[in-house]
Amino acid sequence: MPERGTESHYLHTCLKEFPEICRKKYGTTFDLKAVEKRVRGLRRKTELTYEDLHYFESPKHWWFQRFWVFPPESRVRPALQGAKFDFWNLSEQNESDVIRQLLYAFKSVELVSIILRFIRPDNYAIFSSPAQRLLDIRRGRDPVETYLNYLRDLRLTRTQYGFDRVADVDMALWVLHEKCFGTYRDADIEKSFHADTFLLRLRARNLVAPLAELSEAQLANALLEVKPELAALVACHALEMLIRRLAADFGLPSSAPGLTLEKIIESLPDYGPVDELRRGTWKMLKDARNHLIHCGEMPGIRERELLIQEVLRLEKDLESRPPKAKKQAGN
Repeated sequence: MPERGTESHYLHTCLKEFPEICRKKYGTTFDLKAVEKRVRGLRRKTELTYEDLHYFESPKHWWFQRFWVFPPESRVRPALQGAKFDFWNLSEQNESDVIRQLLYAFKSVELVSIILRFIRPDNYAIFSSPAQRLLDIRRGRDPVETYLNYLRDLRLTRTQYGFDRVADVDMALWVLHEKCFGTYRDADIEKSFHADTFLLRLRARNLVAPLAELSEAQLANALLEVKPELAALVACHALEMLIRRLAADFGLPSSAPGLTLEKIIESLPDYGPVDELRRGTWKMLKDARNHLIHCGEMPGIRERELLIQEVLRLEKDLESRPPKAKKQAGN
C-alpha cells in the first residue's frame, strides 16, 4: 500500500517541479507528454522502423540530441528487419527478451530505455545516471540485467509512494538528484531524502546484496578497512559459531544451557586443527569477544586482524575436514 499523504510527499513535490528545474538547468521546459503522444501508435504496431526513431529525437520537445544519438541507418535497419515487438502486451514476464532484442539493434541500453519509456511510460523509465546514483542500483551480469534491477527499484518506489507511472518516478528522482547533488540544492528536500526509510533500505539492499553470498568470516574480512568496528563484531560472532560447529563435528556437545564458549574450547581434543597453542589463541580471542559484547570495549587493530585471520582459517579447516572425521579423536 502507498504511504499515507503521498500527494504531499517530497518525491511528489520533486515531480511537480520537473518542468521548472528543466527550465532552469537547460533554459527551456520539456514537453515529454508530446513525445508520448507522438509514439503512442507504436504500441499497436508489431514492427519498429528506422523512420519511427525521429519521434523520439524531437528537439522542440526535449533534450535528446544533447546527450544521445541513434546508430546510423545502415546498422539499425538490418537489425530491425523482420523483428517483431509486442509493446502492447509487454510485461515483466517477457520484457527481458524484448529488451535484449532492442539492444541488439541499438547497442545501447540507454537508447533502449528511451524507446520503452515513451512507448510505455506506465512501466518503463529512462536509464538515467542521476537515479542510478540515488538508488545505488545493483550492477547485473550485463546491461540488460542492470536495467531490470533499475526498473525493479523504480516500480517498488512507484508502489510505495503512489505514483501513477514508472516514468514519473524517474522524473521525480532526476529532480531529487538536482536538489541533493546539483546546482539547485534544497536543504529540506535533501533532509527528507536522507530520512527516507524506504529508500535508505532500498539503497542498502543494493549495496549489501553482493556481500550476501559471503560467509560471516569472509564478510568480516571484507569490512575490515571500511567498517572495522562492524568487522570485529561479525568476526566475534563467527568465532563462536565456528568453534561450536567444530565441537559438533567432533561429536561433542556444542549448545546447551550453561555451555560457555570457554568450556567448549576446553573440551576440544588435540586433534586435527586443534592444538594447545591454537586453543590458547581462541581463549584470548574469546576474551576480546566478551569485552566487546559485554563491555563495549573494541579490540585493537592487531587483535581485530588476528581475529579475522583466525575465523578465516577456522572456516577453511572446517570445510577441509572429511565427512567421517567426527569422533575420530576419541577412538
